[in-house]
Amino acid sequence: MSLSDRKRRILKAIIDEYIENAEPVGSKIIAARGRLDVSPATIRNEMSELEELGYLEQPHISAGRVPSTAGYRLYVNELMQPQQISVSEAEAINRALGSRMRELEKMLREFGRLVSQLTNYTTYTLTTHASSEKVKKFDVFLIEPRTAIAVVVTSSGILKNKRIKLGYPPSENEIFIATRILNMYFTEKTLDEISLSLIKRAASEAGELASLIVDVAEFAGEVLDETREGDVYLDGISRILNHPEYRDPEKAQELLSYLTDKQGIIRHAQEHFSDDVLPGQIRYSIGTENNDLPLKDAGIVYGTYDLGKNLQGVIGIVGPRRMDYAKVAANLNYFITGFNKLLKDSFFTE
Repeated sequence: MSLSDRKRRILKAIIDEYIENAEPVGSKIIAARGRLDVSPATIRNEMSELEELGYLEQPHISAGRVPSTAGYRLYVNELMQPQQISVSEAEAINRALGSRMRELEKMLREFGRLVSQLTNYTTYTLTTHASSEKVKKFDVFLIEPRTAIAVVVTSSGILKNKRIKLGYPPSENEIFIATRILNMYFTEKTLDEISLSLIKRAASEAGELASLIVDVAEFAGEVLDETREGDVYLDGISRILNHPEYRDPEKAQELLSYLTDKQGIIRHAQEHFSDDVLPGQIRYSIGTENNDLPLKDAGIVYGTYDLGKNLQGVIGIVGPRRMDYAKVAANLNYFITGFNKLLKDSFFTE
């Protein structure tokens, strides 16, 4: 049996009141709130019928009613108003997530520093995201009448937010609808799948908030594009100068400039790795096998470590072409094996 609009409004008012005060709710309390524009007698009759239908319970004869399980179920499915988390709540969650990621970044830096010290070569660590990185979730909430914050979460857990100016002060329900549209159209989509035609189609359903949809979708594309680059940490950059091959200042400067420009390292990783490389697999890139000129007299030993779904790390050791590949590979393999176990136990336990 479907409930009349009045019964639904009365049930919602009772549940809202009970959630707030944890006391059985009577008809006079609901009438006194002045939200329903119906008499206490009418409310009593409706409450009796809601009890007969199983949506309310009366713990004591003289007490008011409390919601039943069925009442709560109808409430969460159909009656409750969508709410957004507050700015302070969002900031607290972001701080917690950020703290965890900073902890991981610190581990990566320490890992690279130790490997550089043991091998006496320059070391880089790089986090790279698989090309299948997707948007996992959108959240949008108002912080001022004409300002919203959009939050984008990716499939590997990266969380980014952006302030967006609005042309008019929308209602909370409009923001809720816009958020639902974003999640309906763009979650589980890769960067290549967030096309202009898809953005236009989603915006057409958002009415006056079409520009919000466009802005947030474009921001999501920017976030996914950034993840393709990855983050690079270098250590032992000056150690390369300890080797006779790089006593020539011009030659040394050329390599140092290359290594300190993260784009070169990212490009090298993209050229030599694919999504199906197994964590712990050691690879070599020697002399002219490196496409970039500054690396033509260098050797690189590198392998991957697993940072969780859709996220992979690369650690590379850069030295002269005559580097002791067997020793470096043995050190690197041992470290990666241990680091993979540490990451699994500390960060990515199921």
